Amino acid sequence: MKKYLLYLLGGIGLVLIVLYSDWKAVWTYTKSISIEMFLLALILQLLTIILITIQWKFMILWIDKECSFINVFRVNMKGNFVDAITPGVKMGGELARAYEIHNRLKLNLSEAAVVVGLQKTVSLLSFLFLTVISLVWFFINMENQHKVYFNVFFIGVLILTLSLLALILVCIKPNFVKKILSKLPFNIKIKNKLEKFFKEYNLALNKLLIKKDKFLYQMLLGMFIWLLFAFKMGLVVKGFNIKIGFISIAAITYLTYIVGMIPLLPGSIGSFESTMVSLLAIKGVPIEQGIAISVIFRFITFWFEFWISLIVLSIDRLIVNFIKGGKYAGGKT
Repeated sequence: MKKYLLYLLGGIGLVLIVLYSDWKAVWTYTKSISIEMFLLALILQLLTIILITIQWKFMILWIDKECSFINVFRVNMKGNFVDAITPGVKMGGELARAYEIHNRLKLNLSEAAVVVGLQKTVSLLSFLFLTVISLVWFFINMENQHKVYFNVFFIGVLILTLSLLALILVCIKPNFVKKILSKLPFNIKIKNKLEKFFKEYNLALNKLLIKKDKFLYQMLLGMFIWLLFAFKMGLVVKGFNIKIGFISIAAITYLTYIVGMIPLLPGSIGSFESTMVSLLAIKGVPIEQGIAISVIFRFITFWFEFWISLIVLSIDRLIVNFIKGGKYAGGKT
């Protein structure tokens, strides 16, 4: 019931944007963006995809020493595609990645889940670090009449922080996990699988934390990847000849993603755009221009990547079918 209520709220937000906006003005603003800035932002998005694939490859190498970049790239593209069609915190995409790691790279499901857990942990820690800095900056520079927004974002950041810290705490205390699982109404098979996952995650996380140089490298890579999103947003804003400081742009970007993690509609469509438009309005950007900025930014970071993922998966499927067809034809001769 709650899930459908959230879907309804997300749909209402999207409808309100559609009904109460001057779409001629939005189209005029959209056409006015600098092509150079737009293309540069697309290039940065391609770089983002490559860097995220490198991060995934590093996590997989903790378990599988022979995984290839191209196979990891395919795994990530499958996850991106599922991310786009599922709402909320992208759990659908993470499950798809775990399945692909198991299916394509031949790791068992428990090992695949550990890889996903490690990447998610590093990515969210990097994201939270930048978000907290941005949130403090935004609060300091926010006018009093807009500070009511701060409470909403603060609650979102707090919940995400506590959830992540709870996950890490649970995973580094395997005996504590064992006690909790013994009290849950799961059958013994599920309990054993969960216990195995937490134990392996604990070992992998400790292995990562012990090698401080590698952990620091992953944190820096994670922060650089998230900074690229702010840079892309900055290029879009600059493409409209709007002058907003980079830290404010970063704050708008990360706080928008915080709201985007709430499970409303697939790909967070509606909630993401309306949040970005509202935050841009606080900085004095007209609503219609804010819509144009949010639509272009979403095209660069969401739809552009979605279509790349779809093309890669389609080519991959054609290759698999061709190979299967060739084997079948060879067997008949």
